[in-house]
Amino acid sequence: MRGLSAKSVRVPVSFAGHAMVAIPGRVGCLRLRLSGRASLFVLSVLLAVNVAALPAAQPAQPHRASEKEKVQIVAADGVPYDNESSAEVMQMKALSGNLVANGSFETGRYWPYGWQPTDGLTTFWESGGTDGARCLRIYTDVLDSQWKAREDQVRAAFQQALGKAPDPQSLPQNPIPPAPARTPTSPPYYDTVAGLHGVHYRSDYIRCAPGAIYRFSVDARTEARGTPKVFIKGSCDQTVSTRDGYETIRRDAYQAPIFLDPCDGQWRRYARTFHPSESKATLGGKPLKPEWLQVQIYAYWERGNYDFDNVRLDIVGAEPPEPSAPETPKAEETRKPAATEPPPALKEDEFPVFKR
Repeated sequence: MRGLSAKSVRVPVSFAGHAMVAIPGRVGCLRLRLSGRASLFVLSVLLAVNVAALPAAQPAQPHRASEKEKVQIVAADGVPYDNESSAEVMQMKALSGNLVANGSFETGRYWPYGWQPTDGLTTFWESGGTDGARCLRIYTDVLDSQWKAREDQVRAAFQQALGKAPDPQSLPQNPIPPAPARTPTSPPYYDTVAGLHGVHYRSDYIRCAPGAIYRFSVDARTEARGTPKVFIKGSCDQTVSTRDGYETIRRDAYQAPIFLDPCDGQWRRYARTFHPSESKATLGGKPLKPEWLQVQIYAYWERGNYDFDNVRLDIVGAEPPEPSAPETPKAEETRKPAATEPPPALKEDEFPVFKR
């Protein structure tokens, strides 16, 4: 019986109380004419052998959707979200308008109003985007040394323009000199701005409302294979003594990053909430409460183009005010004299902002 399979069984044909059973072999087929109980016995043996020869049923494997099969959650304007969490955050009711001036990069003369000047080497004011006709582009395949020199040049030109007009874009000519030709880069590209500093692009400062809960969102895409970020930084004013007298500087007091991942050639929307009032920063043992917020768009490795648009910052809630503890008067003899030395200063941000 070896070699039988479900396909090799010949269905017997009964006639005149007898049955013809065909058993295939290597050379031919053995035909038997059986009658009555004998035919039933042979048939039962053949069926048992063939059932045993059938392959065992395999358990069903769960289907795992590929990236193309995953259903995207798309906003009302047609831009897909990066994940379900961003979609949920965007359903929260805004209690304010967009606090980022010119978040869609639509208005400006030489560069977008409400943002730092574009340098023409790593930052560009481009056509396209998801909200209006303009967007921001950051290009990171530039030698870090050339980027640094250009940053110093742009910063100096901007400061000089501020001395001529409160709004440098009101000047008859662009106060930022043209960018130099880009120096070619070569593998492994670790000496590029992508491999070292990365490129920050900053908004104007925004007054931070005490106890407010904020929602930040941005649309982005990239031709590179990197993961850009956006930092919402909180700062507070501090008066310090310098050689030229007293000066007010802004100290870092809070940071809320958002990682734009995944990010590819398709525009996507990313969103998160944050609570500046939860800042744990201290200076000289005293808490630092953010007074200002600033959006800092950041792109680095891998080298290439990164596009951004539709930058929004909305208030979506408020923290309950913290109860203030009553002050306990101290005994005269327990009072300590005021400190004669100033508290230690925090380190400055590696990437100082343009003063206004």
